Amino acid sequence: MAYEPKPNSGTLWPNDYKKQDSHPDLKGDVFIDRELLEGLMMEHPTGLIKVAIAGWKKNLNGKDIVSISASKPYVKPADDEIPY
Repeated sequence: MAYEPKPNSGTLWPNDYKKQDSHPDLKGDVFIDRELLEGLMMEHPTGLIKVAIAGWKKNLNGKDIVSISASKPYVKPADDEIPY
């Protein structure tokens, strides 16, 4: 069975091709679903778009990796929006 990535997730792997200090220590991909991407683009039609990421250290096939997820940034609700 072929690998199917989960939406809004990815993995950072050790960069086995690092030759200089300026090269990244980890490399990988993140798979953003269209719904999240379009929602963020509508909220921010111009300029930079902030995406929240979280990471978990794991060992996969003998390699230390970082599994990541992406989401909309957390926005703290205003005091008047908090249900009591």
